[in-house]
Amino acid sequence: MIDCEHYQNYKGPNLTLAQIWKDENEKLNITEYIKEFYGYENNWNGKLYTYDDIFPGRDHKYKFYIEFIDETGRKHWFHGIVGLSDQFFNPPLATPMNQK
Repeated sequence: MIDCEHYQNYKGPNLTLAQIWKDENEKLNITEYIKEFYGYENNWNGKLYTYDDIFPGRDHKYKFYIEFIDETGRKHWFHGIVGLSDQFFNPPLATPMNQK
């Protein structure tokens, strides 16, 4: 992980769902786990994490889906495939609720 000034100045919508799966029939809900990284300020704790930080022990065979709901009820989401363990997981930022 590394500090990221862009994330430190960001406050996004509330994270409401995070899932990971290798097989479509076996989705694992990892919402509470991912919230630890997303942080109390909804800013990824001001850091960029590696895929191994976020999805330890998972590789390109795994897909993920992450969803957020903003204060107006609008849903923001993104999905992808787990990258290389030392590659940075750089999630897109939703429309900020509060930009410092």
